Amino acid sequence: MSDTKPDTYQQQAIITDKSTLLIAAAGSGKTFTIVHKIKYLTEKLMIAPKDILIISFTNKSVADLQRKINLNADIYTFHKLAMAILKYNHVTFNIAADDLLEYLTKEFFLSLTDVTIQKMILKYYHFPDYQSFLKSRSFTELVKIIINFIHLYKTNNKTLADLKKIYKTEPFLLKLILIIMTLYNQELKSTQALDFDDIIIMATKYAANYKKYRYIIIDEFQDTSQIRWNLINQIRLSSQATIFVVGDDYQSIFKFSGCDINIFLNFTNLVADSQILKLRYTYRNSQELINYSSKFIMQNSAQIKKELLSPKHLKKPIIIKYYFNATYSFTKVLKKIMHQYQDILVLGRNNFDLKKFYPAAVLENDIFLFQGKPIKYLTVHSAKGLEADVVLIINLEDSLYGFPNKIVNNKIIREMQAPEEKILYAEERRLFYVALTRTRNEVYLLCPIINKSPFVKEIKKIIKAG
Repeated sequence: MSDTKPDTYQQQAIITDKSTLLIAAAGSGKTFTIVHKIKYLTEKLMIAPKDILIISFTNKSVADLQRKINLNADIYTFHKLAMAILKYNHVTFNIAADDLLEYLTKEFFLSLTDVTIQKMILKYYHFPDYQSFLKSRSFTELVKIIINFIHLYKTNNKTLADLKKIYKTEPFLLKLILIIMTLYNQELKSTQALDFDDIIIMATKYAANYKKYRYIIIDEFQDTSQIRWNLINQIRLSSQATIFVVGDDYQSIFKFSGCDINIFLNFTNLVADSQILKLRYTYRNSQELINYSSKFIMQNSAQIKKELLSPKHLKKPIIIKYYFNATYSFTKVLKKIMHQYQDILVLGRNNFDLKKFYPAAVLENDIFLFQGKPIKYLTVHSAKGLEADVVLIINLEDSLYGFPNKIVNNKIIREMQAPEEKILYAEERRLFYVALTRTRNEVYLLCPIINKSPFVKEIKKIIKAG
C-alpha cells in the first residue's frame, strides 16, 4: 500500500459526505484511511480540528492516531471522552478502585453469618459445610459470575425488567447478585465514586450539554457496547454530526466483555440516511489465504459478505502440522520458520498454552527466548490489530480449553450478553479468523493427531475444495 495515495475504495470512503459504516477487513489499511479522512476534512473541507471527535479503543491506539494526525482534535477512548464530558459539566466524582467489586463480593461471603443464606448456598452447591465451600473452586467461580454479571448488566444497559426473566430460572443466584449489587452501589455512593461503566452511563446524561461536533469518527466499531453507543449517539444527535465508523464484523471477538456485534450489523437502521462502504483491497494476506479464511468465516450467514482482493499470492498459505509430541513438533516447526523469517508470532487460545508446547518458555513483555532468539507469544485476543511475517497457531485441539474453547458461561451470564448466534462457536470462529489473518505470509497450524480441532478439519476441507 502506498504511503501517500489511497486506493479506489479508500478514496471513496475518504471523500464521502454521508454518515458511513466502513467495513475494513484485516490488512485493508483501516488506520491509513482514517488518517486521510481527517486530512481531507481539515484541508479540503476546511473543517476545524476542534469540530472533529475521534474515538479509538485503547490508550495505545489513541496515541498512535495523535502522532499520525498531529492536529489539535479531540482524540479519546470512550472512558476519556466520558470523563471529559463530566468535567465539562462540573460533575465531581472519584474513580472506583478496579478491585472494589471483587473485594466486596469476597468479603460478603467470607464474613457471612446469616445461617439461612449459608444453608441455601450449601444446598445449591452440594457442600457439607460452609468452610469447605469457601475453599472450593465453586466459591471462586461464584465470585467471577457475580462480578461479570454486574458489569454486563451495566454495559448492556439492562433493566429490572430483564432481571425478572432471569428470576424465573435462577432465583437463588439472582438474589445473591442483587445483595452484592446493592452493597456495591451503596459503597460507590458513600465515596462519590463511579466505576468505568458508571462513568459512561453518567456522561450520557450530560452529553447533550457537551461540545458540538460536525464530525464523529470511531475506530474498531465492531467492539462497541450498548452504553458506548448510547453515549456517542447522544452526542451525534445533539450535534447533528455526520458519523463515520470503521470496523470489521469478522473480527468482533469481545462479547464476553459486553460488546454487541448487532450494533455494527444494524448501523444503517440506527443512523438515518447512512450507507455501508467496504475496503476491498487487503495488503497483508495473500489472495489464497483470504479465499480460505473468508469461506470459513462466512459459514455464519449473519456476517456481512466481502469480496476481498490482494496483490499477493502464495500456493500454500496455510500449513497444517500434526503432532504426537507437542514440544518436539513445536520446536521442529519453529526452527524451520526461523530459517525463513525473523518477525515470528506464536498465537494460543489461552495464556497458559505456550507452557504446554514449550515448558522452558519464560514470558516477559510477551517475549520468550527460543535458542537465544526472541519470539513473540500472544493470545489471539491480544494479537488483534497486529501482524507478523509468519504466524504459528498452537493448541488446536478438540477439548474444553482448546480452540474452539468449549467453556459455556453460566446461563445467568448468557442472559446478560448479546443474543446467541445461530451457528455453533460463532465468536470462536471469528477468533480463529483473526488468528489466520495476522500473517503477511504463511500461517502454521499445530494440531494433535488425536482430538483435532473441528476448525482445522473444516479449513482442511476448504483448502482441498480449492
